[in-house]
Amino acid sequence: MALLALYWGIMIACYVIASKLRSKADKFGFVESMLNIVIYLLVLIMGLRMGANEEVTSSLGTIGLQSVGITVFTVGGSMLAVFAVRRLIGLNRQGVSREVAEREANLAEGSSEENSEKQGDGMKTTLIILAFVVAGMLGGYFAVPMIFEDLNVFQDMSGDWLVIGICILLATVGFNLGISGNVFENFKGMGIKIVLIPIAAVGGSLVAGVLYGLITSFSVGEAVAISAGFGWYTMAPGMITEAGLAVAGAVSFMHNVIRETLGIVIIPLAAKKIGYLEAVSIPGVAAMDVCLPIVERSCRPETIVYSFCTGALMCITVPIVVPLAIG
Repeated sequence: MALLALYWGIMIACYVIASKLRSKADKFGFVESMLNIVIYLLVLIMGLRMGANEEVTSSLGTIGLQSVGITVFTVGGSMLAVFAVRRLIGLNRQGVSREVAEREANLAEGSSEENSEKQGDGMKTTLIILAFVVAGMLGGYFAVPMIFEDLNVFQDMSGDWLVIGICILLATVGFNLGISGNVFENFKGMGIKIVLIPIAAVGGSLVAGVLYGLITSFSVGEAVAISAGFGWYTMAPGMITEAGLAVAGAVSFMHNVIRETLGIVIIPLAAKKIGYLEAVSIPGVAAMDVCLPIVERSCRPETIVYSFCTGALMCITVPIVVPLAIG
């Protein structure tokens, strides 16, 4: 929670600072390029950490299929639920109402061309991110053990790098939003609708967990506990393992790693092909920190609010639902 306060505080502070500099926005074009560079470096570090984590690499063969299976169920459940709610409350694939979309279409003829160009970067961004993840995992598996005798030292050190990197990312995102100045404009009058998307994302995952428990060797309680991890691989697996469910704990760990990584890799493509709000439901808790810059890069600026609220609700849900599910 302390890190969450730090991240959000940095983002707000940079937003406020940038809002004072809107008249000089043309001088800050380099910020977008800096954002991309930091994203790729951060993803590389995460890949290194996963490749150097013996628990991750040793689990790939034995429990990998179960982890992939429940990830497909939970991510699919979240996306389907968000899709249904989005249609119900009258939002288009970009997460805005018909009135807002029509108003924007009338503002400038070039807007649709700019949006198409931005969406066209989805596949390219996904491939670049995937390449950095793979390169990081290979480096973590082969190179890191040659440099660090104690891998725990590397995990601690790289953890600090991640915190610094996330702070820089969120500072950059906050600055970009402050320069644009129209982030919250389209949320006027939305009210409770903003909350419905995060609730749908959480509910979709949990329902998918129930279904997974009904068709596999896991009990419904175990499957729900695993699905309620929402990518928080430092929280849910420990709680499940401490309850004496070793296999479920191992699957939970791998599932949460896969869910966060999947979000980092495919958010750009999912935003282009499926929808902006569905895309933010993919990574789980990471939607409110690590994945925020990727959301900002791939979607509309105001999608940041949906992304943060979705990640925050999932973060609150983990310590509540996991203990209840495992009794």
